[in-house]
Amino acid sequence: MSRTPNSAPGAAPRLFALACGESYTDCFNAALRAQGVDVVAADWSGRWLSANVRRGDIVHLHWPSFLYTVPGSRLRSWWGLLRFSALMLLLRSRGARLVWTAHNLYPHDRGYTPLHRLGRRIVVLLCAHVCVHGPTAALRVQREFGVPDAALVLLEHGNFIGFYANTVTRAAARAALGIPPGAFVYLFVGLCKPYKNLELLVRSHAALGDDSLLWIAGRFQSEAYRARVQRAAAQAGARTTLVERFLAADELQLYLNACDAVVLPYQEILTSGTALLAISFGRPVVAPRMGALLEVISSDCGVLYDPHRADGLIAAMRAVRQGIFDPALILQRARQFSWERSAATFVRAIMRSGGAAGDQENNALPERTIESG
Repeated sequence: MSRTPNSAPGAAPRLFALACGESYTDCFNAALRAQGVDVVAADWSGRWLSANVRRGDIVHLHWPSFLYTVPGSRLRSWWGLLRFSALMLLLRSRGARLVWTAHNLYPHDRGYTPLHRLGRRIVVLLCAHVCVHGPTAALRVQREFGVPDAALVLLEHGNFIGFYANTVTRAAARAALGIPPGAFVYLFVGLCKPYKNLELLVRSHAALGDDSLLWIAGRFQSEAYRARVQRAAAQAGARTTLVERFLAADELQLYLNACDAVVLPYQEILTSGTALLAISFGRPVVAPRMGALLEVISSDCGVLYDPHRADGLIAAMRAVRQGIFDPALILQRARQFSWERSAATFVRAIMRSGGAAGDQENNALPERTIESG
């Protein structure tokens, strides 16, 4: 349940968070609270918003499509978008400032539809600021939506060191999962969705023709996609293991500590929390050269490949096995991405801007986070 905020006149602006309970929002909102921001978990209800939001408050959206999409019903989703737009206008009329953090250009599930294209345009039109994770993401958001420089706020995506349990040793993790001590293990972990390209991952691993193992661990939302990946895995043989369920937070350490490399063969990506998760456990990452991955995965913590090259993923998987990656250096890289700096930038550029869009100095990322992989 959301708590009802104090709405005393003249009080400092509050931040109304329209996404909570995700690893990203938990970390980011905690860092904002440490900066002295009153963060309120908001209900997406006209009655609740009318009763609690006052002039000057900030309303922060992360994944706006979840606020209007009704799975399986195109008509109800269009109606949801109409209601979403009305509530956004209500918030504007009450003097609240709207902020969107662009974790992706469009929703990953059938996002390039008229519904979501219009939805994104409405979000960009009504939001005073659009936050992005890095210069590459900023350019893509600007090109797609025409967001002016002054409205963009560049935030770091923080690391997950200490957020998830990490107490099990590599040997104990492998013993728990039944993985031989000397095996080289590639891991995909996370929600299993078509844009994550798992069929290509299975085929590419099989094409390596070596003795490595591939583990894919995560929940499938689509039975049809699950069946396609299962067929690919069956054809690949016994070296591929599917763990087809949601992994609890305390289970993640088993898989991440047992593996040698995390492979994220996305078809499309703007920001990847999983890449930050992997390097937070000292694991190198294989991923396409796109989006914010360009600023996160440097040569000492993984291999980026050209997604347009037919054998790009295969070559990158070979390269990460042949390379020498120091977990201590990877962790050092992960520590360069700070929730505290991200929250401080947000407060400076948005909470204290009094409605202005923030200057270029406020929006600049620290230089050390802009290295290319």
